[in-house]
Amino acid sequence: MRITYPILLSLLLTSCAAYKSVDPMHSPPSTVREPSSSDDETNLATAFDMMMNSSNPEKEFVDYLTRQKSIFVRAEANLADFDHELDDSVAAQKNFAFDDSKTYKKLIVMWGLSHRLQDKIIYHYVKLTDMAYDKSLPASKRKMAKNILHKFKAKLDSKDPMEKISFDELKTEIAQAIKERQGMTNKSLNPADVPEVNFKDEQEKLKTLRAYRDQLRNLGKIEQDSDNDLTQKIERDSEKLKIVDAAGREPQSELRFKPSVGPDGNVMGLVFPKNVWALTYDDGPNPTHTTAILNNLQTLGIKATFFWLAENVLRYQSVVDLVKERGMPRENHSWTHPQLPKLDDAGLQKEIVQSTAVDTKAYGEKPRFFRCPYGAGNSVPKIRGMIADLGMIHVFWNVDTLDWQDKDPDSIVERAKKQMAAAGHGVILFHDIHPQSVIASRKLVEWSQTQKDANAIRWVTIPEIVDEMNGVTPPPPVEPKPVDPATASTKVNGAVK
Repeated sequence: MRITYPILLSLLLTSCAAYKSVDPMHSPPSTVREPSSSDDETNLATAFDMMMNSSNPEKEFVDYLTRQKSIFVRAEANLADFDHELDDSVAAQKNFAFDDSKTYKKLIVMWGLSHRLQDKIIYHYVKLTDMAYDKSLPASKRKMAKNILHKFKAKLDSKDPMEKISFDELKTEIAQAIKERQGMTNKSLNPADVPEVNFKDEQEKLKTLRAYRDQLRNLGKIEQDSDNDLTQKIERDSEKLKIVDAAGREPQSELRFKPSVGPDGNVMGLVFPKNVWALTYDDGPNPTHTTAILNNLQTLGIKATFFWLAENVLRYQSVVDLVKERGMPRENHSWTHPQLPKLDDAGLQKEIVQSTAVDTKAYGEKPRFFRCPYGAGNSVPKIRGMIADLGMIHVFWNVDTLDWQDKDPDSIVERAKKQMAAAGHGVILFHDIHPQSVIASRKLVEWSQTQKDANAIRWVTIPEIVDEMNGVTPPPPVEPKPVDPATASTKVNGAVK
């Protein structure tokens, strides 16, 4: 999902390394997602060393997974609460305001916590595999690393259905990280150290999720009621979180969009014409899921807008080029998906300015639009100013499918449809890095194409609707290449999408 990048290669080879500037355009991709600042890089390596030198390193490493599960089940409980709030909003014929929902803010906070914890777990797991087979290290060190790795993996490979669901995506990322790591270092590795596949296909995973979802959510509510450090952090951070300021979310009928720190520099879809919707995908490109989504979109005859991470753009140039061939816009979503308001000036420079330079080279054109990870920074003038200074317009959303947490395509679709009914027009948020998003977005568009007459939905890209509303004559459309029937149905983990 978020596994890459060059500077961490040196960090994995040494326990604690200082940050060194690397030319991103001439560096091979690493396997673990790069932290967003030099402090994060140092902290990641230092945390590993401290745990290895602790009195009970096995327990500390396994505790990471316990915390990851706790975040997952809490998010499941909040997802249920969000859906109840959404139902109440729809019943009252009110548009759902994200900034007014404490539940939604908690979900955003847990999204960020889960992101960062998964990065740490992946880094530590790969580091342990390095140590376990590094013959330059003393035998005692290698043995300790193997013992920890064995207990770490045993927890990951738990047969408990709720843990299988909680760790499924994490295990996929670890396996991919190890595979890429081996390709870069030519190191041997016992296949038994690679986490097992939890489910034979998406259907089995979905069946298990539906069977145990109530239990997951009940456990999440119990966890939420516990007065521990995680509960306190989620409460504290959600209280401070500002998603969209009042000016940014006020509809203005005469609004014209331009690079700006004001509402005219933030596209939310609130002033789009009735039944006009922009389908957007974040966090890619991904060689499996983005490609499947592209085939679905082309079969359905619509286009979407992709907001991508520079770290993934550098890894998957062929996917970047394929989206261009299909005539769909590629925009900027930062370098590594951090919470921008928490970064120092150097971090912001990298995540906004340097990522734009990477995208420009890879895309063959400068991105026109930028989306802050988690939406965090949308209400921060300094961050919005940096985006505007680069000639980009910020893009938010007014329909969040929450597909990063929800693994069930059908409930994702229902959640989107309810928000669409309440809003009437706008920007829909998906992610092109999850298998459930491939299925859900296809089903949503298929449903939209059954809506007729006054309910007929028109799909647009972000550049198309902005140009339309600004009175700009668009260039002639790029005709997409015909779909090859042999590739139109793309398999994702054994399921045809």
